[in-house]
Amino acid sequence: MLDNAAAARMRNAFDVIEEAYEFMLAYAAQGRKSEESKSSGPSQIRQFLIRFRSATQDLADVLESLQSDDGGVEFRKRWLNDTRSIQSVVDLLLAQSSISSEMIDNTNGLIVMRSFLTDIFFADHVMLPGR
Repeated sequence: MLDNAAAARMRNAFDVIEEAYEFMLAYAAQGRKSEESKSSGPSQIRQFLIRFRSATQDLADVLESLQSDDGGVEFRKRWLNDTRSIQSVVDLLLAQSSISSEMIDNTNGLIVMRSFLTDIFFADHVMLPGR
């Protein structure tokens, strides 16, 4: 089982990822051909993607540090693989000069995104203490 610090890091990462994903769903529905430019810094979609990416790194760090053999080793390996895959997707999005709603909609529909989010929902109920 996870120690309290690892559980807190995971739960925080889950919350950030969930919030960003909810924004991504809304952004996808807006039909934007390009993102709004902000002279004061990154657009809102980029801010959410940056936070999402950071949270996935925190999650990956925790997953890599887990040593216990509680029967979940193979699940954690696959989850880490999903996490790395989704990080590469977000990196590709952030490398674009402009992020459209269609790009985000296609990202939301990726099997790896669905797998990654389902991993989080499962882990939240199985690996972490109740909220």
